Amino acid sequence: MRKQVQKERCTKIKLEKCPRVCYLYDKVQLAAARMLNADPSVIQIECNIPLSPDEIPADDLYLPSETYTTDFVIHFADGKVAVREAVFRLHLSRPSVAERLELSRRYWQQQGIDDWGIIIDRERLQNETK
Repeated sequence: MRKQVQKERCTKIKLEKCPRVCYLYDKVQLAAARMLNADPSVIQIECNIPLSPDEIPADDLYLPSETYTTDFVIHFADGKVAVREAVFRLHLSRPSVAERLELSRRYWQQQGIDDWGIIIDRERLQNETK
């Protein structure tokens, strides 16, 4: 989950399973989009879906008045819908990231989607070069 208005560089990519051009803001989001596009059980991917401020749970109104987006809404061949947020492992310990992830989880649960998860970059092994 990230702010809707991004002031950083992004990668624009057209994926077979995404009806629009995807704007991807980091390597984790790019890798996740490619992974989801290659998954045969996925029939459609939606990127950067805005969360409606009117539907954010009332006890979350202390958050800034900015609009946030969910990284991926995934539609599977069996009719199920899932939501995934892409996050760097290093950022998981930040309180602001944890708050946004929890907001996203609760928002989508309120929308009737219980299959919510986080996609994290892989952990580097000690002998791997950086």
